[in-house]
Amino acid sequence: MSKFCQPRCEVNVYRYCQPPAYPRTRQPLLACGCKLYRHDTRCQCHLLSTLARVQARRRSSDSARNERSLGRAALDRLREKKWGILNKLRRIGVFTLMWREQIRASLPKSADFISHLPAEVLLLIIELVLQSPLVGCDPHRHVKRELASVSRHWRNLILHSPSLWSSIRVCKPWDVPFVKAHVARSAECPLDIEFYWEGSTEYDWRAIRSRLIAVFCCRHRWRSLVLKNIGKDLILSSIFARQSIAFKRLTIIGDYPVTRPFSFSPNVDRTSVDYLELRACVDVNCLSNLSSLETLIIRFQGVGFPPTHAASSLRKLKSLSLSGYTGDLMFHPDTLHFPLVDSLSVNVTNARELMEAIVAPSVRHVRYTPHSCDSDMSSVFGNLSFKFLSVERLSLCDYTILWKTARKTNVESAQAVSAAFPSVRHVELHARHVEAFFDIEAACPADGWEHLQVLT
Repeated sequence: MSKFCQPRCEVNVYRYCQPPAYPRTRQPLLACGCKLYRHDTRCQCHLLSTLARVQARRRSSDSARNERSLGRAALDRLREKKWGILNKLRRIGVFTLMWREQIRASLPKSADFISHLPAEVLLLIIELVLQSPLVGCDPHRHVKRELASVSRHWRNLILHSPSLWSSIRVCKPWDVPFVKAHVARSAECPLDIEFYWEGSTEYDWRAIRSRLIAVFCCRHRWRSLVLKNIGKDLILSSIFARQSIAFKRLTIIGDYPVTRPFSFSPNVDRTSVDYLELRACVDVNCLSNLSSLETLIIRFQGVGFPPTHAASSLRKLKSLSLSGYTGDLMFHPDTLHFPLVDSLSVNVTNARELMEAIVAPSVRHVRYTPHSCDSDMSSVFGNLSFKFLSVERLSLCDYTILWKTARKTNVESAQAVSAAFPSVRHVELHARHVEAFFDIEAACPADGWEHLQVLT
């Protein structure tokens, strides 16, 4: 077999035809009937099948190419649609802003209510803020500065309102220029002076003396005087040894004996004091000098107190508040006469003796707070009938120390209270007292209040 007649068909069978006219060339026939030529050994069927496969691959690649083209075209259309929508939204936003600005321009301008408040109302708000500062914060050194930094309007209002500069503290944080600024900006308003100083060195004395000089230049405008922890006679004598000092309110707070304020040198106008608050170890024997006193608040700390002599001159007293540890003080029945007292507050250890000693025919409001968790209201108010017939408002508070449980109010205590105050119209009860006063099984003690109108 000639090398030119190697078949590539699946059937490898050769059939030789009769000898051709030219004996040197042979034309082999394959099983498929295809002829093989000398210079082309590939079968015609194979060529056709290969051509068919190539055409099929070309058609498949053309279809895939067409699909990709269609996908790209669809994606481009979606992108164009998206940008068109975004452009429309952008134009809508621009038109919305334009219409909004036009509407705002056509309407009256919205007022800032806090800035357009009347000066009197804004001044009242600032005063309330300064009166209730945070714990440990000096309102005049910190809060006032912050409020003045809000706006020019607030700053001008604060700087030109003398009532905001009428409170002056004589203490170490307040330097002399700061004290003088308060004195100057307070104009002719009455001043509330507070002395708070701890120290006994020569440097402390020189420092407080420079501040006292700035304050005493306006001593004729003093309205109230507060003494906190002022236990040195040198400082107190410097305060009370000046000329013509007159004030209406006096508050003394401290933990050590203080007697100098009650010596009241001839330069002090005794008749001008109508408010006195004592929260220190003070001998109140000199209360008789205060003939115009209207409000008296005393927190006992076991000091000696001759009540009969002190109370004999307090004929103008209208409000009396007594609290603290009375110690060995003896109160005899019906010895403390207060003909004009309208409000009475009691929170002392021997409350029974005090209630028996007080004679207040005009009292209208009584406030009682037990001094210890073992206090029994039946022992305090028992057999006090016809002594407080004028009382119209009664406030019964609870024991104030949280980590101790107060004694539960029984029916006997409630009956004693209702019998001692039969004419009340307004009663304030703690939640711990309600069950005893409205006991259904026993006789309801609250039924004794025939004129009761308000219960809180």
